[in-house]
Amino acid sequence: MDARKTVLNVDDHAPARFLRTRILQRAGFGVEEAETAAGAIRQASGASLVLLDVRLPDADGFSVCEQVKKQSPKTPIVMVTSVYRTAQARRDAFAVGADAFLLEPVDPLQLVRTVEDLVGRGAEATATVVADPWLVTDAAGQILKLSEGAVQLLNLSARGARSRNLLAFFAENRPKLMMEILRAAEGITIERTTVLRPRDRRPVRVRIDVSRVPHDPGDRVELRWVISPETR
Repeated sequence: MDARKTVLNVDDHAPARFLRTRILQRAGFGVEEAETAAGAIRQASGASLVLLDVRLPDADGFSVCEQVKKQSPKTPIVMVTSVYRTAQARRDAFAVGADAFLLEPVDPLQLVRTVEDLVGRGAEATATVVADPWLVTDAAGQILKLSEGAVQLLNLSARGARSRNLLAFFAENRPKLMMEILRAAEGITIERTTVLRPRDRRPVRVRIDVSRVPHDPGDRVELRWVISPETR
């Protein structure tokens, strides 16, 4: 990775900021740092990407994201939080222009992958970007719909997948995953690394992101899953 690709790492908590800086430097990025919202807005125009903590001493990250996007619309912004873990917080982040929304603790491989993908996407505007596989299930894990990428990942037909429970494809600590899905149904976004076992294929390590789909009172709760194979 070209060190001239500079990440602006914004966090008022020095240990967390230091850790992310070291991870990104080891991956080959140049890193600049800011501790405040004012510093982030002032320095953002010179960055290839902004890594933005949601809670800052002089403003929240949502307002910072919105201002940075107004002055530098093409600069990718990755918001990071240990506090705002709900599906609504994620929607709010994307509504103000965030390109990714990560929950602490962030796996180092996931952080590097996210930054590399977004910086590379900006540098190669004509490239085709392939989204990670996604599915929608009910609160019990029954598959309701899925992307073509998910069909390929599970090694099933779309019709065959819709008759199955997604939880059956996970090979690690399924009872814990079921408990986490209950939390997702209550509105808490879940991120974790686990092992997926596609039909008739070797298991693969994946990162899953599960959040509740917006719904009206009285409607069935549905969950959106994004499954990212760990290729690095």
